[in-house]
Amino acid sequence: MNCEVGGTGLHIGVDDNADGYLTVEEFDQTRYVCHGQVGANGTTTTSMLSAVEKLSKSSGCPAGGRVMLYGLDNGDNGGIPANGLLEAGEIDDQTTYCSTQRIGLVDDVVPGENGSFPRSYQGMKLIVGDTMFYSANDGIHGFELWAYGLTTDKAWMVSDIRSEENGSFPGYWLGIVHEEIIYFDAWTDTHGRELWAHNTVTGSTWIVANLQLDNPFPSGSNPGDDIEIMYGDFLYFSAFTHQYATELWASDTVSHMTWLVKDIHMGSSSNPGWFMHFIYEDVLYFTARDLGNVHQLWAHNQSNGTTWKIATSGVELDGVQTNPGQYMHHLVGDTLYFDANIADIGRELIAYNFQNKTAWLVLDLAPGFDSSDPGMHMSYVMGDQLIFDTAGGNAWVHDTSNGSTWVIAGFTGGSLGENFTEVAIGDTFFFQANEGSSDSELWAYNTANGTVWMVADLENGYGGSSLGTNMVVVINDILYFDATTHDSGRELWAHDPYDGSTWLVVDISKGNASHTGPDLDSNPGSQFWLVHGGKLFFNAHDELHGSELWNMWFEHTVSYEA
Repeated sequence: MNCEVGGTGLHIGVDDNADGYLTVEEFDQTRYVCHGQVGANGTTTTSMLSAVEKLSKSSGCPAGGRVMLYGLDNGDNGGIPANGLLEAGEIDDQTTYCSTQRIGLVDDVVPGENGSFPRSYQGMKLIVGDTMFYSANDGIHGFELWAYGLTTDKAWMVSDIRSEENGSFPGYWLGIVHEEIIYFDAWTDTHGRELWAHNTVTGSTWIVANLQLDNPFPSGSNPGDDIEIMYGDFLYFSAFTHQYATELWASDTVSHMTWLVKDIHMGSSSNPGWFMHFIYEDVLYFTARDLGNVHQLWAHNQSNGTTWKIATSGVELDGVQTNPGQYMHHLVGDTLYFDANIADIGRELIAYNFQNKTAWLVLDLAPGFDSSDPGMHMSYVMGDQLIFDTAGGNAWVHDTSNGSTWVIAGFTGGSLGENFTEVAIGDTFFFQANEGSSDSELWAYNTANGTVWMVADLENGYGGSSLGTNMVVVINDILYFDATTHDSGRELWAHDPYDGSTWLVVDISKGNASHTGPDLDSNPGSQFWLVHGGKLFFNAHDELHGSELWNMWFEHTVSYEA
């Protein structure tokens, strides 16, 4: 028996397979915190205490870590005995867990400096089981469907859809998974660009629907150009045909039937889902234009096959050039927030409640006929706060719980939120901004205390680092992004909000050792990036391999000190 009167056992180890669970095989040690003998309330000098402290880049753990401290509450080395606090002098031993980023080439598909140029286009970065699917060019078949085994660390071509070296460019518009089947668009000389599928279990690949009539120079239906979304067992997507132009179609993944949902704009294209599309309470909502040639909010109920235009009370959404959701849309509870162009007001922030079917102007941020263009480059929801930019470089917040709206910062340098995917860690929202003197750099806003600050000036004096042009991801509460500096070119960087440190993770392309001019770029994530199982996969270029698939994983160490 480890604890005579009970206690807690702490299993300690490294999550070797990165599945988020510590199994028996991964236990490195077990520590016990035991209850004392029954006595007076409170701790005694024989009470065992423990504490956990977080580690970060400044602590020597660039990918994060923890230190677990143990000791008796006996007042050693100047401490206060039996006060229930583990003080520095009372620490008898500690266990430190430290993680570090490691970067490596996944597979050199095309030996030499040319590379296979892995890419995802609009969405061909899919995971099914332990296999990742994407598009790549081996120099022989052109861009075709490829796969990478996450457990075998091997890459292979899945299917040569378009024979010879031209390539089918799979997933140019559409890439989506349903159960064990991936659906994507691909080009062939016979059909043009149409909807295809690949069964990851049987290995079979086939054309799902040939919607556009074949001719000597086929163009295909370009499935998924405006919308692609799984709705139960049905795949809904936009497609172009000579008969209907671009309209909403559906494909049943069980019966393998494909059909036109509705010809909304007879004689022309309705471009369904061009501005926004989402599912709310088992109804598909999407923007489309009808005979008035104006994009409005529509709905489709799969259960009864009905399709209709949304009617509202309050602010009229059926006016000329309304185009709802052109820049932003967010569903918060039962309310949809989006931009729309309203007569005599301009393009402003609008809200629509699905329960009472009422729409209203949140606030006219540019009074008169001018438009504030909310969310043109930046919008994000954190809790009750909707954060967005407006014309002129202002960052705003709208509190969806009480209806208040306020400016958090103004940026005179322009480009607020441009070419950057906003993310949040804890209470902190990260975005790109230019306040006039530092050019384009990383900024942050804390939703708890309202503070706004520049996180790091990576390229002082060289026109800004233009960070996040390719990718912005969060792994284990650390922000990873691409950025350009004169010394390293465009490479992979990281920021840890815990200690505020920002650093270059790796310089993959070291082509200019003399630094007489700007260093070469590896351009990480420019064509492909994906996070899975705690690993970051991305394309990058170096002088030896060309553009190939790389990954970042984490090396864990455990140390003990008594």
